[in-house]
Amino acid sequence: MHTKILAFILMFNGFSSFSQADSAQLYNLLDTIVGMGHRVYSDTAVLDRVGCFIEAEFKERSPVTYKQTYQIGGFRYSNIIALVGDTTKPRIVIGAHYDVCGEQDGADDNGSGVVGIILALDQLKDYAGEYCLEFVAYTLEEPPLYNTEYMGSLQHANWLKSRGTEVFGMVSLEMIGYYSDAKKSQSYPLGILKMIYGGKGDYITLVRKFEKGKFTRRFTKAFRKSKYIKTKKFTGPRKLTGIDFSDHRSYWSNGFDALMITDTSFYRNSNYHKKTDTMETLDFNRMADVVNAVISAIENI
Repeated sequence: MHTKILAFILMFNGFSSFSQADSAQLYNLLDTIVGMGHRVYSDTAVLDRVGCFIEAEFKERSPVTYKQTYQIGGFRYSNIIALVGDTTKPRIVIGAHYDVCGEQDGADDNGSGVVGIILALDQLKDYAGEYCLEFVAYTLEEPPLYNTEYMGSLQHANWLKSRGTEVFGMVSLEMIGYYSDAKKSQSYPLGILKMIYGGKGDYITLVRKFEKGKFTRRFTKAFRKSKYIKTKKFTGPRKLTGIDFSDHRSYWSNGFDALMITDTSFYRNSNYHKKTDTMETLDFNRMADVVNAVISAIENI
């Protein structure tokens, strides 16, 4: 259902406070981030500049905002964190990485996820449910620090585990902006999957591992029930190529329930890790639909 029609129906039924993230907001935020330079691990000046921008956006929406900073050989890197709700309650972590792989804009990977969590925070800033929401913009997800102890998400997940923080679940927004209605625009790690999921890259995917928990099941159900965007769920073994290619892997490694929301990355987007990963290739309307589905899922989980 189109988001404007849905908003009208809710208002008609007395939900006049209903609000949504929109494509213009996403575009403006991403345009600012991309314009700051290439967010590569070796350019700490750009990473700091982008991190400070994200921190300022978080502070506008949350009174509890701070950096988790750590050192690598004399260089400083920071995760940006904002909390919403009662901090004594179990956490739901909503995260996305803000670094890129090489000298590129990284619009889809993963500027799209970062602006997504900023606007999710914007709409959930008054959340007063049974969980504490922890929004995190991670540093150093990309190579050459990927799959090392220096990944920002692993630093964060390890930190939560070491403090004994109760984590109900985690959701990683990893590339949510690229779609295609063309035939054969979607590929898969296994050819047989095309018979199940189809050949068009016109959907968003919720990626889970077989050993999924209560959070993953409830979030998936609520996300799909929102009907904002065509959604498919994929559940598989962790060893399957691509299933753990983002920050949710760090939470799996710490025994936390987690899933990834993705446009399937290189299985669809040929601009993956290339200079052609630019804003002009993205579908901001469907990006907004994904963000609104995240918001709805958190509110109704």
